[in-house]
Amino acid sequence: MINYDFNLLCFIRFFSGLIAFLVAFIILRRKVAHGAIYLALFELAAAIWSVSDGFEAAALTIELKFLWAQIAYLGITTSCVFFLLFALHFTGNSRFVNKKHIIILFIIPSITIILAFTNSYHHFLWERIEIDSSTNFSIYYYGFWFWIHIIYEYSILTSAIILLLFSTFKVYNTFKANHWLLLIGTLLPFIASITYVFKLSPVQGLDFTPISLVFSGIIILISFYNFKMFDLIPIARKQVIDNLRVGILVAGSDDQIIDSNPVFNKISGITENLRNKNLNEILVKINTRMEDFTSENDYSTESQIVIDGENKVFEIKYHTILDENSRQVCKIFILNDITTRKMILDAIAESNKQRKIELLEKEALIKDLNAYARSVAHDLKNPINSIVGFSQIIEKNINNNNPADALAMLNVVKNESMKMAEIIDALLKLSVIRKEEIEMRPVNHKQILEEALRRLKIPLNDKKVVIDFPADMPCVLGHSQLIEEVWVNLISNAIKYGGNPPLIKIGFTVISTDTINFWIADNGNGIPSSNFEKVFEDFERLGREDIEGYGLGLPIVKRIIQKLQGEVKVESTGNPGEGCVFSFSLKTCITS
Repeated sequence: MINYDFNLLCFIRFFSGLIAFLVAFIILRRKVAHGAIYLALFELAAAIWSVSDGFEAAALTIELKFLWAQIAYLGITTSCVFFLLFALHFTGNSRFVNKKHIIILFIIPSITIILAFTNSYHHFLWERIEIDSSTNFSIYYYGFWFWIHIIYEYSILTSAIILLLFSTFKVYNTFKANHWLLLIGTLLPFIASITYVFKLSPVQGLDFTPISLVFSGIIILISFYNFKMFDLIPIARKQVIDNLRVGILVAGSDDQIIDSNPVFNKISGITENLRNKNLNEILVKINTRMEDFTSENDYSTESQIVIDGENKVFEIKYHTILDENSRQVCKIFILNDITTRKMILDAIAESNKQRKIELLEKEALIKDLNAYARSVAHDLKNPINSIVGFSQIIEKNINNNNPADALAMLNVVKNESMKMAEIIDALLKLSVIRKEEIEMRPVNHKQILEEALRRLKIPLNDKKVVIDFPADMPCVLGHSQLIEEVWVNLISNAIKYGGNPPLIKIGFTVISTDTINFWIADNGNGIPSSNFEKVFEDFERLGREDIEGYGLGLPIVKRIIQKLQGEVKVESTGNPGEGCVFSFSLKTCITS
């Protein structure tokens, strides 16, 4: 067939259609439940849907894909109605199943079928179709009637599910398991349809609904046989059970294996016949035990199994089958490969974690930008005003031929400009620290501290600072220039806010084998505990306004230490003369 390209997915749909026809035949022959005719019609509609979907997937032209999509709608539109009619019968509401109600129920499906076959004239159902060249999957763009059809279909299915759900609470406990299984079977196509219609599938255009409908029918059939799935005739058993994508293991009440399907044999890696083998020996092959199945985990567990050298994750569900006297007949274990689902969930979790980190970084950035704006507006305003004012005075002195006064004013402008440069430099440091990637290396801490003191030689001498620090400092991991900047800011802060004269003491404390805490203490007025966090975050000068500064030193310290994977904090009693103790932690060289 020159206009078709049949692949594995197409043949799976054809095989699913074959199974559906077989299930319908078995239901009609055995009449396993009230309203069996509607259940059989439901399976026939699912078969039409599945087979048509197979041809539609294989078709290579848009015209052929439309044709098979139109044929598929014979099953799509009627399957939900047949299932509702069955649910009404099965739940004891057959009085509602009459000619009048059936006609009403089929009004929307009939209109939908007509619109499907005449779509080329109005495009009410499908506006257009596109073919994914890489997969040959069809991507439909829906018209307004499609959504009317979908709302109606979902309403019908929801009604059937509610009927079955309420009936579950009205039956004896012996039959509750059957009803719950029936509900699960009903939900499968519902979920698959939603995934396809709203394009939630990772593969666009791939519709699992026809296959799920057949799977649903199989589950329903099993429930009606009271789980006696092995009473099916041999050909039905082979096609229905052996071709399921889940692994199935069945053991008797004496823990002897009754049967298993090929999927389970492949999962367990067992090639021999399992019949009459001990259950516990087989469970070991799939890395689980009977003790793993408890009521707390709804008799379900997960197991990691290596298949063909690849790690797979399986969800294993355990069901106990009872007879009419509530005696255990057999145990069924169903293995479902959830590797992809786990990978998706892990990826989602990792993505959410990354988004949370990005959100926190953005919040921090916004906070910094607000702080920068306040700092620029507050601290740059005065120097700029001074420069503007003194520039006018210089201009006037030059016009009045007073060069000496103009020169003096120029020195003032120079000093104010230097202040502005210092503020801008501090802001740039904060920005660079946030973006820069730091390579952690062992550093000579004593040499770093001595260099910081050398940079501060003038203010140390001017203020007659008395400073005490260890003769030796331990090796830590970090970045020499950044750690030097930390000490320059902390020592400058101690000089500005210390006593008269400032008394500064520097030291360190070994916290653990891999962490050292460095500290600097002064003899100033201290800081109230309510301002401990504010000194690092708000870019403000707390307390004495007569002291020069821009409120950027301590935030720079915090950014650097966080970048070096450490912590910074301040301690103070708030009593005059007792000052503050600023400390920060760094990793020791042993850590590397």
